[in-house]
Amino acid sequence: MQLCRFQDTAILDELREAWIDLLRRSSVDSPFLRPGWLRIWWEHFGEGELHLLTFEEEGRLIGIAPLRRIARDGHWVLETFSEEVTDYLDLPVESGREEEIAHALLAWLASPAAPEWDLLILWNIRGDSPMYPTWLTVAAAYGLTARAEPLTVCPVLSLPATWEGYLQMLSGKDRHELRRKMRRVEALESVRWYILRENGPDAGEAIEAFLDLMAASSPEKADFLSERMRAFLRRAIRQGLQEGWARLSFIEIEGEKAATYLDFDYRDRIWLYNAGLNPRFAGLSPGVVLLAYLIRQAIEQGKRVFDFLRGDEPYKFRFGAREVPLYRIVISRPEESGSAARSG
Repeated sequence: MQLCRFQDTAILDELREAWIDLLRRSSVDSPFLRPGWLRIWWEHFGEGELHLLTFEEEGRLIGIAPLRRIARDGHWVLETFSEEVTDYLDLPVESGREEEIAHALLAWLASPAAPEWDLLILWNIRGDSPMYPTWLTVAAAYGLTARAEPLTVCPVLSLPATWEGYLQMLSGKDRHELRRKMRRVEALESVRWYILRENGPDAGEAIEAFLDLMAASSPEKADFLSERMRAFLRRAIRQGLQEGWARLSFIEIEGEKAATYLDFDYRDRIWLYNAGLNPRFAGLSPGVVLLAYLIRQAIEQGKRVFDFLRGDEPYKFRFGAREVPLYRIVISRPEESGSAARSG
């Protein structure tokens, strides 16, 4: 196995095709691990040093570890990056090679070739990821300590074959409420919903409408959407539309946008990333109705999973989701190893 380290973001573009092919061969493929997403994040938020490691065997890419090194609280921290806007992070590794890659990475970190470091932090690892138990068992072989720290949950809905089958999965109360809200909106004279999924002439206006409705949803979302965050999301959505996996959906009432979602149609699932609501229509629950339409469409398209992504908001569970825990893995060196950051 050959390990190479790169510190120039140009590698994110140079490896693009091989990287995406590796994702298809991994068990953790997601839009968040695509090189375009990570490159855009780095260009808007990147701090510290890039340390991107590749693992090859006979000229074939079998693993990637996109890391950054940053000084934090008197320690040198190596970590996966973009965690605040990325619901799932993991290492893209060929399925079945997880333990080998973990050994190779930790062996390199224990060698003189590695930069100074005190902590290796692997953010947003799903509890059902093959890499989750691997880190906890492999670290000890290198005199390192590994611990898993719970972060939050990602509610996930396994989709049945039919819409009626889905409705029967809900509690009687939740099923009744959902049908009632759908009937109330559908009884209005002027209602339509639609999905934009191409980077065409309407994309710019749709992206701005999504961001504005997202900011209008709550003071917390308005604060989150700083100018830098808006700029990141504009580019990330454009990238997803261009590559064919991002979607913006809207429901309009009386010609006015009442609710919106940004989701990702990727492989066998829909990944629900964020939402916006026009407060003027809050009493009609347009967000609930639009979400029901998206779930119904996903079932009709044969999707296996509707992933609500990070956060334990109650509405996700009313729609039938079950929680998947999300962790960060912290691997630490012995205190006596010292570091430049701590001593300086």
